[in-house]
Amino acid sequence: MPDIIRIPETQKLVLSVNDKPTMEQSLFQWLHDRGVALVRARSTAKAMELLGRAHYDAVITNLRRMEYGRKHNTAGIDLTQQIRRINPHLPIFIYTMNIDLATHQSALSSGATLITANAMELQVALKQHGF
Repeated sequence: MPDIIRIPETQKLVLSVNDKPTMEQSLFQWLHDRGVALVRARSTAKAMELLGRAHYDAVITNLRRMEYGRKHNTAGIDLTQQIRRINPHLPIFIYTMNIDLATHQSALSSGATLITANAMELQVALKQHGF
């Protein structure tokens, strides 16, 4: 008899915005194991469209991504600002490789819940928000 694969019941919904989603596979697996369903978008425009279709419990976005054929170095901050216009309470986590002080301050002042380059720090923050 084959082993039974146990899949946790989905309890939360997270929107992941990243033009290279394979970069975060371990994070996605960690969320899946906790019963979190992920919806993925590769651009700010697609993310905003998806936010209008469903209730999400959080957004995880990268900081920099290709949009409209060019590198957009503040895409995550711009997305955060757009989300805050329609939802001031949705947790928004910006996960990136490199952060300088000015970018960190800009992300937080735009309404990001957290900006980090550390996967463990992101997991701790997600746990604190009920994930």
